[in-house]
Amino acid sequence: MKKLFLLLAAATLGLSAVTTAQAADATKFRLCTGNAKLNYYAAGQHLKRHASGIEVIESKGSLDNLDKVTAGECDGAFVQSDALLVYSSRNAKAISALQRAGVLYQEQANLICNRKAYTSARMVDLNETYTVAVGPEGSGANTTWAAFVMADKKRYGKVRTTDATGTLALSMVSDGSEAQCALIITALNAPFLKNEAPQYADSIVLVGTDDRDMANGAKDARGQQVYTYGEIPAGTYRGIQPSGVFGSKAVNTIQVDAVFVANRDWIAAHSSEFEKVLQGFANAKPDIAKLVQPK
Repeated sequence: MKKLFLLLAAATLGLSAVTTAQAADATKFRLCTGNAKLNYYAAGQHLKRHASGIEVIESKGSLDNLDKVTAGECDGAFVQSDALLVYSSRNAKAISALQRAGVLYQEQANLICNRKAYTSARMVDLNETYTVAVGPEGSGANTTWAAFVMADKKRYGKVRTTDATGTLALSMVSDGSEAQCALIITALNAPFLKNEAPQYADSIVLVGTDDRDMANGAKDARGQQVYTYGEIPAGTYRGIQPSGVFGSKAVNTIQVDAVFVANRDWIAAHSSEFEKVLQGFANAKPDIAKLVQPK
């Protein structure tokens, strides 16, 4: 009898442990971010330090994140705000499942071009004779390019593109025969542009992306402008900014918010837990801001 009692007690404890684990999993907040080497993933780690129950998930980029959040595979994500514009055009019903929960920082649309093959100082002079490396489907640059085409199809719809990205894209632009420009979406002081791009400085240069028509043409579901205007300050990226009288010149750019979104159904089912996630996000913001400050 005593042995039977012990077995029943052990089984009860085991069941209790399983139930507790299942409850913990149910309230875990699965956060889709991006490549583990880039800022969204690092920002997710900062949020994890400030809020319990955060699971940081590596992903392919903003559109992949939105697919996963609307499908319930992730509970929240960091995405470019123009990804919401592109996603809503493809799946208007799914976008209603998303709740904007905050802004991480602003990112710039950096267009790097071959110095000889593309002699204009601005993006607006691109045409069908040029090829731009915009990265693979779902990546930040590919998504932003899709938003550019949506906002001004007559101008950007005829420009050829390739899915090359990273070092390959830089190498292709440096050569200038297969691609003359590359679009890179990242916040200021990005290590890739500060450390790797200058290795090609003799043949590449940053070109202004401040197409003034974009702000009027690209608006989200709330009617708010997706893009704002800013600049890459002189001296930010050694060797690849245009030369001025005193060193390099600032480059005017389009800017896009990096935003935090969450699944509305998860919020409704776990309102108190989401309050803690939001508090953690607020506490993590100073650390997240440091990701885009000069090192």
